Amino acid sequence: MPSCVTWVKPPVESATFTSTHFPTGTMIHFDPTTNTFNLVLATSLYAFRADDEGRLLHMAWAPRPVGAPTDLVLGGPGFDSLPRADELPLTRRFELNTFCDSVQQEVALKVTFRDSPIPIRDVRLRYAGHEIVTDAQPGLAPTHGQPTAVSTPRETLRVRLADPAQPLEVTLCYRLTPEHDIIERWVEIANTGAQPIEVEALAFATLHFPNGTTELTSAAGWWTREFTATRERLPMGIRSIEQRSLQTGHYANPFFLLNRPGQAWEETGVVYFGALAYSGAWRIVFEQLFTLDVRCQVGYNPFDFGLTLMPGERHITPAVVIGVCAEGWGGASRRLHAFALERVLPRPADGPAFRPVLYNSWEATYFNLSLEGQIALARKAATIGVELFCVDDGWFGGRRHDRAGLGDWFVSPEVFPEGLEPLIAEVHRLGMQFGLWVEPEMVNPDSELYRAHPDWVLHFPGRPRTEWRFQLMLDFGRREVVEHIYGVLHSLLSRYAIDFLKWDMNRYATEPGSVVGRAIWQAHTAGVYEIMDRLRRAFPHLQIESCASGGGRIDLGILARTDQVWTSDNTDAYDRIRIQEGYSLAYPARAMMAWVTHAVNHQTGMTSPLSLRFDVAMRGSLGIGADLNQLDEAELAEYAQYIAFYKRIRPVVQGGRLYRLQRLEEYGASVIEYVSPDRREAVYSVAVMSYQQGWVRPPAPLCGLDPDAMYSVTDRRGVEVYRAAGLELMTAGIPGDAFGGAAYSRTLYLRQIREPD
Repeated sequence: MPSCVTWVKPPVESATFTSTHFPTGTMIHFDPTTNTFNLVLATSLYAFRADDEGRLLHMAWAPRPVGAPTDLVLGGPGFDSLPRADELPLTRRFELNTFCDSVQQEVALKVTFRDSPIPIRDVRLRYAGHEIVTDAQPGLAPTHGQPTAVSTPRETLRVRLADPAQPLEVTLCYRLTPEHDIIERWVEIANTGAQPIEVEALAFATLHFPNGTTELTSAAGWWTREFTATRERLPMGIRSIEQRSLQTGHYANPFFLLNRPGQAWEETGVVYFGALAYSGAWRIVFEQLFTLDVRCQVGYNPFDFGLTLMPGERHITPAVVIGVCAEGWGGASRRLHAFALERVLPRPADGPAFRPVLYNSWEATYFNLSLEGQIALARKAATIGVELFCVDDGWFGGRRHDRAGLGDWFVSPEVFPEGLEPLIAEVHRLGMQFGLWVEPEMVNPDSELYRAHPDWVLHFPGRPRTEWRFQLMLDFGRREVVEHIYGVLHSLLSRYAIDFLKWDMNRYATEPGSVVGRAIWQAHTAGVYEIMDRLRRAFPHLQIESCASGGGRIDLGILARTDQVWTSDNTDAYDRIRIQEGYSLAYPARAMMAWVTHAVNHQTGMTSPLSLRFDVAMRGSLGIGADLNQLDEAELAEYAQYIAFYKRIRPVVQGGRLYRLQRLEEYGASVIEYVSPDRREAVYSVAVMSYQQGWVRPPAPLCGLDPDAMYSVTDRRGVEVYRAAGLELMTAGIPGDAFGGAAYSRTLYLRQIREPD
């Protein structure tokens, strides 16, 4: 039987907005006389209400005025009667836009009910109740059981909506992290009838922005040029950023910053932001209406989307993380960084306090692996201060080149006749952790796995199977495939004392034929998450790096079960300045792997000095990828000096607040600063990509310091190069960089040398 909702119209007291006081400290307020919800965060407010027909309508989302008490919230039963253009049916600001409540615009939810002669695609959601809980979880939340840095419970508002005539219930969820002005939004959709319901489109949220909020900052790119930041004006109509893939993708990354044109910069202006916690096919679509309203549907990509809800079945979407701040793009980034550091990244109690300095042997040996060669590299790596030694591709099956072996995750007796035990024992004896590269989602046709199970790959029967990089993709829609991959990785980790896995994925899907049909776009991501979660649960010490041909799988969903991400296969220091700057818009330095490689870069052929390569790589989690066998003793000693300096500044880089003092778009230089939460320490880093003779860059005043404190500024050798009060540094900057030419770089460490007055 269809579910029924009886709506009782609330009394109307006036036709104007009012404000109401609620108990101080309460974050989620509900006024039953006006059916108004207020979500109060540290410096912002989100409000919506149910109107006299039970429709859930957006009211406001904005920074709270400075000085406004937290117990002052929006109310007003006259919201619906205000003279507003959006009271037209086609422009009404629904908290979740559904098909037939709106048909001219983009919608968040579109379903088909087939239990009638004419299939019904009309969904009208009406308020049916709400609750506030502290144990709610979005879909695909990690199940590995490992804590985050902060694990205290958070309030979640769950607002239940129902269709008055059809057996459909939808619950809108709002989980608050008030200290960072963060709201996580997701949707739960349930079939309460006796017939299947076909879901054709499903977003995690509908977002509404004030009129004129049309300047969009996002990141796009491709392999080796990930995270190219762009800033543009939204057109009238639709602008979407999306990826149609089984991973997050290179074309675009699922985050955005949005502000009024010309009214925001790095540290000023109101900026709205959002980031998806999902690694599958996604879409963020902005729409500017003729009324100049700006709205956004964010969630699953509706392209080739398929979700069938069986009777009694409930589907929970992943979350979109949203917020608003009045401190510009930098303030938005710092909120996202803090949220990821405290609430997303796994932080086991017995795990490393900071990401270790890594050495990866790929560029030194490629597929030419041997026990003796890896041990020689490991010994040199240990002498320069490396803490984690990772063996890359070529250690398994018949993998002597890139045309064979993928899928056969057992140690090759040709390469390591005695297994990995001798190498791991030596790496651990040297005081380093041991890591291994894997690519579990792929298979070469020339492999034992493919010969045994040729039907286990994504394909359409009777049609060609497109090989890319000589490999095919496994069908993670098959339960037996997920179990097999988990089993072989579990066996590998059970036999060997492996501390770290570099999980790679080196191609996109072409023929997405799966036993689960169009559901493969969600099933593949769910399978990857499940395997990672189960491995971390079985091996709590295990650390994982997410890699997908570089930065093809970076988002808050994958960060919830990995420790770091490989930002790009491009390690050229010049290109990395731009890539890392774009990455920093949404994601924290702690998770960003950045390598120092050869003077002549492996990817671009460009030549850069060692100082630039280290200064750029030390902005994230430091890795070394150069062939140490090609370095003489003096060069190894210089590497060791840089690594020792990095270890001194690492707590500030990986745990501090980031300020982008100058960006490439301004002067061809990137100047950034990390400041410890207590303001006692800071790291100042400048890297110049391009330089015009006679053009003097202005100084870059620092941010976030204690103006009353005195700071000592030292270089990597520990030599004091400057001493000044925080006020001077935040007013005039650090002298000496204005005349630096192309490839000029510098990293300095600031430390308080006296307490504030």
